[in-house]
Amino acid sequence: MTAARAMRVAFLTSSRLWRGSGVSLAKIAAGLGERGHQPHMLAGSPVVRDAFAELGLPATVVRTRKTGLREARELRRQLRALGTEALLVDKPRDLRLASVATLGFRTALLYRYNHSVLGGPLGIRTRLLLRRAAGCIFQSERVRQQALQRTPWLGRARAWVIPNGYDLSRFARSSAAGTEFRLRNGVAPDAAVVVTVSALEKGKGQDVAIEAMARVGRGSQGVYVVCGEGDQEPRLRMLAAQAALPTLFMGYLGVADVVAAFSAADVVVHPSLHDIFPNAVGEAMACGCAVIASEVGGVGELVGRDGTAGILVPPGDPGALAHAIGILLADPARREALGAAARRRIESDFPLTRMLDAYETVLRASIVCTRPALT
Repeated sequence: MTAARAMRVAFLTSSRLWRGSGVSLAKIAAGLGERGHQPHMLAGSPVVRDAFAELGLPATVVRTRKTGLREARELRRQLRALGTEALLVDKPRDLRLASVATLGFRTALLYRYNHSVLGGPLGIRTRLLLRRAAGCIFQSERVRQQALQRTPWLGRARAWVIPNGYDLSRFARSSAAGTEFRLRNGVAPDAAVVVTVSALEKGKGQDVAIEAMARVGRGSQGVYVVCGEGDQEPRLRMLAAQAALPTLFMGYLGVADVVAAFSAADVVVHPSLHDIFPNAVGEAMACGCAVIASEVGGVGELVGRDGTAGILVPPGDPGALAHAIGILLADPARREALGAAARRRIESDFPLTRMLDAYETVLRASIVCTRPALT
């Protein structure tokens, strides 16, 4: 196989709703497509398939609710029809399904580690099936270390660390978009706006941010803008009402509206109690926002720990978060300096091209090692 040969790569996700993992897989796939490769998305629901399709990516729905033989046979047929040379998965259940579906195939199977601490440790079944994979991709060095501490046998698999990368042309602050966002949502030009972009799910920490915002005591002058959807929304609405905190629940937003929200923000807060390498933080930094984030997973590697490109706080600590929010809302010059440094950090350390180069290299090497042939 020559260095210029196009690769046929499939991406499998069993997520029922559009989440950060889908965003990441779409980013990788789109970048590979622009480089002449042939990506195809295999989605566990029509919602996720349609989200991929809206981004211009070919996508097919496959059964993923169970990981039995019926589902494996269906996936096997799809992979055969596509002539798949490499399959990238990012959930343990998808690894299990893909391992069975590709038995007998010389296709490169790669596991992009994305295991929630809420899901319990990886079991013996996953351990056995991981032997089928060409290796494991971690999104940060700290996440790799934490994964090995929690699941030592992962250390036997070949591993790479590939952080997320971000497109500075798509994620760039726009004063006009920020002004329009405030007008459209009835937010006064002089109001303090704090924004969080994240799924409204257990452990994402919006409840911590609501308590922190209430402690800041900005009253009617401050607005908390919550972008995302999920089953925690009714509870979060109740908490915001009890705290008398002006809060806008925006639901799921596309890229243009996320950029507008970031552009309207004085501060972006990512209060998650657990995370891997959140796209929302990197995208806010690319937009030149002053970011406060919980130091979980790879967030410290993304933001930096010296305080020049963002502020890290302990997870689940509303007092520390309130203190950081209060300091930044009172200091426009520091907000501006943090935002400028954040964008420079993304440009120098986490550009999209660097991530794509790494995935292209790993995929090509894995395909060569497994001698691609679906027959």
